[in-house]
Amino acid sequence: MRIHQVFTRGKFARSLAILGVSFAFMACSSSTTQDSGLQGPGTSQSSADTNPYGVPYPTSNIGYLARRGAVAGNVIQNYKFQGYAGPADGSAMTDTSAGLKNVALADYFDPQGKLGPNGVGIKVIHLSVAAVWCGPCNDETDQTSQVAASLTEQGVVFVQALDDGAQQGTPATQNDLDTWILKHKSNFTEMLDPGLKNLGQFFDAAAVPFNANIDARSMEILSAGVGEPQPSVQADVQRWLTWVSQNPATGS
Repeated sequence: MRIHQVFTRGKFARSLAILGVSFAFMACSSSTTQDSGLQGPGTSQSSADTNPYGVPYPTSNIGYLARRGAVAGNVIQNYKFQGYAGPADGSAMTDTSAGLKNVALADYFDPQGKLGPNGVGIKVIHLSVAAVWCGPCNDETDQTSQVAASLTEQGVVFVQALDDGAQQGTPATQNDLDTWILKHKSNFTEMLDPGLKNLGQFFDAAAVPFNANIDARSMEILSAGVGEPQPSVQADVQRWLTWVSQNPATGS
């Protein structure tokens, strides 16, 4: 493991330099050749699907650039995964025997504030990518499990994608995900993105963990970067929860 320079290539690097996102630079890395990142639209199947109450997912301004001060960020694609939705009561998942289900970002798109517990609506989606072999990923996932329930009550949804198994470069399997969930007592949505087929355009594969905050009202990318959020997962998410409460959604 070494200090990894965040987003060393691509237009995303320049946008994040301007944004000044507060992420730690402590991320897992290696000298092996990795996915080049930020090249092309990615390989996921994105479509104009609807959210749970029938609103079509945004289809304009799709991209990977995060918010830069007063300049709105791009809308993240409606990436689709296989995984497990987080328990509604905030409890830790203890049984994965029901098998993988379809999970899409559209499931959390909430322009009218109708989703989430207690009628608060979903305000911020915290999307992370982890690998079993990555030490900081394990630490961050433990942090998230500890704060997810309380932040969910405030309108935050945590969504994590597992890309590698125990060996770097070996795509994660369902067994890896099941073991990961039980190990970390996950109480939030966990998914598979083997080999970063969906999210590989955002960062180099060796640089996990990756984190992004998304405005659930518009699916605008608010921030993104590699390394554990600093000073903590809770503080990073709370910053954007406050921002959303003080700013109208993009286009409103």
